[in-house]
Amino acid sequence: MLSLNSLIHSYDEGTKIEYPDWEVGKGEHSVILGNSGSGKTTLLHIIGGLLKPHSGSVTIQETDISTMNQSSLDRFRGSHIGIVFQKPHLVGSLTVFENLALSQYLGKGTVERQEVLKTMERLGIEELRTRKTHQISQGQAQRVAIGRALLNRPTLLLADEPTASLDDENCEKVIRLLMAQAEAYDCTLIVATHDQRVKSELKNTLAL
Repeated sequence: MLSLNSLIHSYDEGTKIEYPDWEVGKGEHSVILGNSGSGKTTLLHIIGGLLKPHSGSVTIQETDISTMNQSSLDRFRGSHIGIVFQKPHLVGSLTVFENLALSQYLGKGTVERQEVLKTMERLGIEELRTRKTHQISQGQAQRVAIGRALLNRPTLLLADEPTASLDDENCEKVIRLLMAQAEAYDCTLIVATHDQRVKSELKNTLAL
């Protein structure tokens, strides 16, 4: 499903990171594990098509996204990849429902109201649909961000540091939520984190 080969990323100041080759099978739940500064978020962004590597290949479903031009890459990402960022980045002027509907509109060009409501129900946030983002908790905002990433039914779900600053109980809840939603939407899950607690839940580990 995902294959990384001879991947190197160069930062503007000249620092280079050489990443190990890695394979992730369809439907697997995997983790990129490393300390701050190890390049795990950079790698997640390369896999998500948000950054271009200096060299090497990133193959997703037999498509090498590292060779794509920007417009083709944007279309591919919109159809195949969902990303849960470290911060939710929700639009404050919109309601929870409108934030999710906007994501679907940008990805598909249309809004399927019932699909948005179904996703909200699966995540237990349907009662929040008319609230603005400043009226919900951090945990609820994270669920909205997960729903936004899943709405276009991606084949690959990426999550950047989803358990940062969470206690043990909530850490486990978030990881199990991501795993359950990945299974519900039949997509492959990759989490980038420094949190060693995640390692026991996600078996395919790339250590940086």
